[in-house]
Amino acid sequence: MLTTIWSRSLAITTLVTGLIIVVPGAAFADASCDPNTDPWCSVEGGGPGGGGNPGGGGRSGGRGCTWDGQTIPCQDPRFGSYVGDGCYWQVLNPPPLAPPPAGEDPTKGAWGTQSCYPTPDSDWVNQVIQWMGNGEVGPTPAELAQQALAKIHLLGAQIGVAPRSDGSGAVGLPVWLWTEVTPGTWGPQSASASGGGITVTITARASQIVWNMGDGQSVTCTNPGTPYTAGYGNSSSPTCGYRYSTASSTAAHPHGRYAITATTSWTVDWAGGGQTGVLNPTSQSQTSVEIGEIQVIGQ
Repeated sequence: MLTTIWSRSLAITTLVTGLIIVVPGAAFADASCDPNTDPWCSVEGGGPGGGGNPGGGGRSGGRGCTWDGQTIPCQDPRFGSYVGDGCYWQVLNPPPLAPPPAGEDPTKGAWGTQSCYPTPDSDWVNQVIQWMGNGEVGPTPAELAQQALAKIHLLGAQIGVAPRSDGSGAVGLPVWLWTEVTPGTWGPQSASASGGGITVTITARASQIVWNMGDGQSVTCTNPGTPYTAGYGNSSSPTCGYRYSTASSTAAHPHGRYAITATTSWTVDWAGGGQTGVLNPTSQSQTSVEIGEIQVIGQ
């Protein structure tokens, strides 16, 4: 909870050059304040360079920003991204109904809460509602989704095929297709990226595999397939299979092979900064199989 450190004065709030300006009036005291509804709060902080537990205002996050010669975290889990001069900023979610300041493009910025420490070792911050343009705010939610996507590894199918790639099959007999199911080959995988006071989280799941069978035909399977075992005999795959109509091996090329390419399509849902979206990357892997003619021996 945000806790008031001293009594505040408030009479009129006016939008001027992107700031909520507070004009002094009759003084009153509260037990708490919320910068989303009250444009001026003095709240517990903990100091940008100090430690402490979450209840005492300690802060975490990547380090690398400086203020008055002191290294401070560039991200604060409560107050957002560091914007300089002891101040952090994060977007208001949901956004207020107020229009942007005069001359500002509403599509190129956002209202947010700016939290400023008076000194690096201060135990409190001042907060105001502040408009910032995209150049100051940082990456968009969609850009953060791409950054989060770069943190995970979406692999091609870990291919299983029957007949095995070191054996051979025959025209007309069933071919089983599957992938080993791992977070990298089928999902789910999740990751997050932060910037400009917001965090975007993605979750990736495979939605289908298109198997290009190497003979000009393809098979689309919306499941990872069923691994083949000897107990299935010559039955067809119940989930993902194929039958070749021509041989890969000929008299001229007795050990010809069909190259099989598996293309996995992923659905990556993302959410953050008051927005949602979907990314659709793909990944590939390959194997090959030899298919011969069934030999009929006359009596």
